[in-house]
Amino acid sequence: MKSPCHRNLRFSLAFAGMALSQCAFAAQDGKEADSAFLAFGPDQTIVDLNKVAWQPLELDGFPKGGEFALLRGDMKHGAELIARVPAGYQVPSHNHTSNETIIWLKGAFTYINGVDGKAVKMSGQAFASLPGNATPHSVRCGDEPCMFYLRFSRGFDYKIYPMPDKITPMN
Repeated sequence: MKSPCHRNLRFSLAFAGMALSQCAFAAQDGKEADSAFLAFGPDQTIVDLNKVAWQPLELDGFPKGGEFALLRGDMKHGAELIARVPAGYQVPSHNHTSNETIIWLKGAFTYINGVDGKAVKMSGQAFASLPGNATPHSVRCGDEPCMFYLRFSRGFDYKIYPMPDKITPMN
């Protein structure tokens, strides 16, 4: 049986995929983007994350301020990307149909269960593997900017839900 902490970790990172799913993903072009991408053989992608071309995260229902860089693939068929959001950024309660893998790289955050309002603070680096149609959830970045990697196995969509009336810290 999975512990409540394990379940909350899985859901806490799910927001990230949704937040980036409906963005207009443009192909990486230009000298800055070209210098970030390398390959030493077929079907390889090696990326210098300090050189990626960041694009604004513009998604209906989400606050402005987030950014993303497409690393590989496209959102209609599956993609890998990196995202960053400013301190205090909150993704609205949502769920989605795509499976996703998320690796939280930087910044403390709080996962909020979109059904019962239970909230779990996470200190930073974390991993989640989430199935499609997860429980609605929200994530709020802490006092410093946050950065995370996302991988979607297939096309992606999302649905926004109202936030719970009461948020209850669990830790």
